[in-house]
Amino acid sequence: MAQKNSYGSYDVFLSFRGEDVRKTFVDHLYVALQLKGINTFKDDEKLEKGKFISPDLMKAIEESRIALIVLSKNYANSMWCLDELTKIMECNKQKGQIVLPVFYDVDPSTVRKQKHSYGEAFGKHEDRFKVQKWRAALEEAANLSGWDLPNTADAHEARFVKEIVEDIMAKLGSQRHASNVKNLVGMESQMQKVYKMLGVGSGGVHFVGILGMSGVGKTTLARVIYDDISSQFEGACFLHEVRDRSAKQGLERLQEILLSEILFIKDLRINNVFEGVNMQKHRLRYKKVLLVLDDVDHIDHLDVLAGKREWFGPGSRIIITTKDKHLLVKHDVEKMYKMRTLNEEESLQLFKQYAFKKNRPTKKFERISAEVIKYTAGLPLALKVLGSFLYGRDLVEWRSEVERLKQIPEDEILKKLEPSFTGLNSNEQKIFLDIACFFTGKKKDSVTRILKSFEFSPVIGVKVLMEKSLISISEGRIIMHQLIQEMGWYIVRREASDYPREYSRLWKSEDISQILARNMGTEKIEGISLNLTSKEQVKVSRAAFMQMTRLRFLKFRNAYVFQGPDFLPDELRWLDWHGYPSKSLPISFQGEQLVSLKLKSSSIIQLWETYKVLGSLKYLNLGHSQKLIRTPDFSGTPNLERLVLEECTSLVEFKFSVGDLGKLVLLNLANCRNLKTLPKSFRLGKLEILILSGCSKLKTFPEIDGKMHSLSELYLGATAISELPASIENLSGVSVINLSYCKHLESLPSSIFRLKYMKTLDVSGCSKLENLPDDLGHLVGLEELHCTHTAIQKIPSSMTLLKNLKHLALRGCNALGSQ
Repeated sequence: MAQKNSYGSYDVFLSFRGEDVRKTFVDHLYVALQLKGINTFKDDEKLEKGKFISPDLMKAIEESRIALIVLSKNYANSMWCLDELTKIMECNKQKGQIVLPVFYDVDPSTVRKQKHSYGEAFGKHEDRFKVQKWRAALEEAANLSGWDLPNTADAHEARFVKEIVEDIMAKLGSQRHASNVKNLVGMESQMQKVYKMLGVGSGGVHFVGILGMSGVGKTTLARVIYDDISSQFEGACFLHEVRDRSAKQGLERLQEILLSEILFIKDLRINNVFEGVNMQKHRLRYKKVLLVLDDVDHIDHLDVLAGKREWFGPGSRIIITTKDKHLLVKHDVEKMYKMRTLNEEESLQLFKQYAFKKNRPTKKFERISAEVIKYTAGLPLALKVLGSFLYGRDLVEWRSEVERLKQIPEDEILKKLEPSFTGLNSNEQKIFLDIACFFTGKKKDSVTRILKSFEFSPVIGVKVLMEKSLISISEGRIIMHQLIQEMGWYIVRREASDYPREYSRLWKSEDISQILARNMGTEKIEGISLNLTSKEQVKVSRAAFMQMTRLRFLKFRNAYVFQGPDFLPDELRWLDWHGYPSKSLPISFQGEQLVSLKLKSSSIIQLWETYKVLGSLKYLNLGHSQKLIRTPDFSGTPNLERLVLEECTSLVEFKFSVGDLGKLVLLNLANCRNLKTLPKSFRLGKLEILILSGCSKLKTFPEIDGKMHSLSELYLGATAISELPASIENLSGVSVINLSYCKHLESLPSSIFRLKYMKTLDVSGCSKLENLPDDLGHLVGLEELHCTHTAIQKIPSSMTLLKNLKHLALRGCNALGSQ
């Protein structure tokens, strides 16, 4: 069985009888092949004159992908030609080399049957010992599919040459494709998707973008596709590394390369980009072109090298690889494909190719191979770099490298990834580093709020990071590839010469614990996130934060701290300390910059011992702080939007004055079991959600003083409320009212029927509730009515008007069943 061809130095080997065709047909054919970028061996060009057939010529034949045999009248007269032919047919059988005969001025049957000039030639060779091999080789070659000049292209030599060149380009493209795809992993399905977008063969001019993070394989995919389809175009050019080359050589040089390769012009010179643009517009507008612009990172690259569709002839295709989606949007690229990383199986397959040079690692390497694959998270670049580095090394060296990678990314990987960071502006770099150190895997909306508190313009900043393939969003959460995240960590460490107390951001528990315990903090520290997986004691010096004058973000989770700090920096914007140990915040802490204060499960009794004005505070969460006995004076928090005090079981009273909390959107007092009183009246015009569920000692719901159109959800379940005020009708926008298990509730106000937008009413478990309002049927928007285990005796006749009702629950209404 013939082996697969192993490609070598030449695309095409030309075998011909020089006296017949060297200065005519073969010269034309050779030039046409070279112009199409087909590397062609022609003996008088490549070997010294008079040299015998071995060994250089033999090697040239062996290293060629295709052998093109030009059979002319006197071909068989040359023993040189016959020896070439014999070697070519051996390579055909043994290596799968493609052999294509060209019958120039001789009939194929003359060659097959070795008649006329061929018969005469062999008559002269009969005494040669090779003659039988020559005859056999010639017969085999003549029986192969090829070209016959008298019967092709109406015998027009120029058209004949064109057909041969096009066919060879197609065969080379197919060979390259098969060779490229053979060693590629996880690419075939992605290639098919891009092929579909390209629609080669259809009319029009199409731009297709290939998107993805650095190292994911954009260039590889584009190169394989280019090699596969370039033969179908009148001109083709693959401009690789546009970002780097434009910076080093200038866009004019790239224009020269582009036009030279597509138009087959040597020594083209362009003085400025405007000249190059005009040349492209006029020289390419009627030409069917394939152009690949690889690693584009600036709109100028596209404007200068592939400005508009009108620059190219019908059927042209322009492929752009980039990390930046917004560039493609700005350039009106209508089709984009985002590359995926490899799955675990594909990662293992690719890693084995480089780490073991065979399909299966020895058993002792299986577990550590799995660690490497987990580390690379499906990034082909990392798999190749680490696989190549680890090839031939012993298990001890493997373990050492894996441990090192946990601290410092591999240089070659970092070199490829870091330009993605350096290409960001200052604001975007800050957002990137914050996400890398603190917010990977967190909800996008929450992260946006935090970043906004730092005045980082997060809406556009996060979008840019997405467009540049540095992050993605999955199920509402920010996802950053592990190696991109490690690059961020490395940048923070490098800025401070790998000295943790000088880092701008601290995220490793060992570093944080040491700095806080030894009072080693500096003004360089801007953010700390101590996120322990389980409850752990952490020592914090009372003066731990004294030197951290620029600290803007502080988060503690699962950290058991015996004593709280005496000082907190006034630059703090976001303070999230689960289990804060002190009875109040430090008296010196002004908190004027504070946007969010979250002290869940704290030991706080009262936030401040004195009155504070916190004009920036929007989010306050003291939930589960079971020692809290009083709320702060809300006149000092005019911009508060979310207030959570759930399960503050020592809280007896919640009060605020008219004009306070005017911007409050959420008020959550759930399960404040000792809460007895609320203000007598509410006028919270922007409140959307009010939660009082589980306030089991709360007997009275306040009067609604004025319209509260914004309130959409009201939760009063398991309270001691016996009735709702008639002013409930002022909650005109409410969609959910939950009164479940209000054991003292005896009736609903008749005014409830005015709540036209209510969709859900839940009175389940209200064991004293005997009747529903007669006008209940006027709740035209009602979709769910839950009345299980109530004392209801009858259903109002107006219920038939509830055309939108989808769910009615009456289970356990024993009084209703007895009627």
